[in-house]
Amino acid sequence: MKKDSASLGVLQEKLGELTPSQRLLLLVITILILGAAFYFLKYKDQAQTIRRLQTSIVEQQRKLETLKLAAVEVDKLQKELAQSEEQLKQVLALLPDQKEIPGLLDNISQLGAEVGLENILFQPQPEQPREFHAAIPIRLDLVGTYHELGVFLDRVSKLDRILKVENLNLTRQKDGPTLQVGLTVVTYRFVDTPPQATAPPKKK
Repeated sequence: MKKDSASLGVLQEKLGELTPSQRLLLLVITILILGAAFYFLKYKDQAQTIRRLQTSIVEQQRKLETLKLAAVEVDKLQKELAQSEEQLKQVLALLPDQKEIPGLLDNISQLGAEVGLENILFQPQPEQPREFHAAIPIRLDLVGTYHELGVFLDRVSKLDRILKVENLNLTRQKDGPTLQVGLTVVTYRFVDTPPQATAPPKKK
């Protein structure tokens, strides 16, 4: 204890011998040493940790913004998909499937009889396959008045199916005001699997 007191006394005596400028310089050197020790032993590691955390926060914020934008796009695409599916249902409702074709043909034939047209020929033609649908033409030869023909075509146009009248020919009968009518009614049906192109035969 006496030795420590003696050492402290010697230190104080030596400090007392220093000039004010030397004391100031010693103080500055001491502060620099303590500051350097604090920086390298304590602050440097903490500063690096803070920078890493700040970088991670920025990256996470960017990811969050990207996910928010993606969520908005997903909602938008889901709405567009629902609208497209609804439109597809509406279009498919106008295209009879294979099971409905015979009933549709009967309806067309009955419409002609109901308005007074005489049905001379009712002849479904071979299907004409397309990319996603098939055209089904029906050849009709009818006899009746111009008014009856107009009513028939009007009723055909009001059927809840896609129908098109083609190749309409009118010939006046010699024995009265009646007409002989030749026409083709084309309906369509949806094809689940598009027809495949025929592969060329392999050479032997």
